Amino acid sequence: MVNSGFTHTLPVLRVLENEHQFLMHEMSQWHAIVLDFEKGLYSREEGLVALKQLRKMIVAFIEPLKNHTEKEEKYLFPMLSLYVGNDQGPVQAVQEEHDEIDAYIGHFLHHTRGDLSSFSLEMMQDVVKDAGEAFEVIMIHFVKEENVIFPMVINVLRAKEQDDLFDQLYTSILPE
Repeated sequence: MVNSGFTHTLPVLRVLENEHQFLMHEMSQWHAIVLDFEKGLYSREEGLVALKQLRKMIVAFIEPLKNHTEKEEKYLFPMLSLYVGNDQGPVQAVQEEHDEIDAYIGHFLHHTRGDLSSFSLEMMQDVVKDAGEAFEVIMIHFVKEENVIFPMVINVLRAKEQDDLFDQLYTSILPE
């Protein structure tokens, strides 16, 4: 059997896994800039160019990310909550992570809007930390979903519910 890069064979989980892989690829592009800031590789002028590029990449990343998280919040989490509840436990935890990710990205975008020409290199390095934190939370979040939430889909949901969930989630997260 050829390795497709997917861990799961269940179609609904393949959809989510594919979205995670796409989002991780996109994140790796902008996270490289974050890492270069952390390593102190930029002069102030280079940093301004890099910060503007980072902002542009994160803005492009937001729509696919939001489309992915909204599908989970609208379909996946409520279906699992019927069986495991949502006032505590893994479903609530991953939902809260969505808010944490939004907060880090929102904070980064808020502080990088408008004219950046007055930013010192230290200010740039400081604001880029929010993008780095968003990256870390997203990576941990995906691991949790794939190791806790995905097995719940297999073990808790009936085959008909898995099929219904596939029908609901099988949509593109890319901007139109």
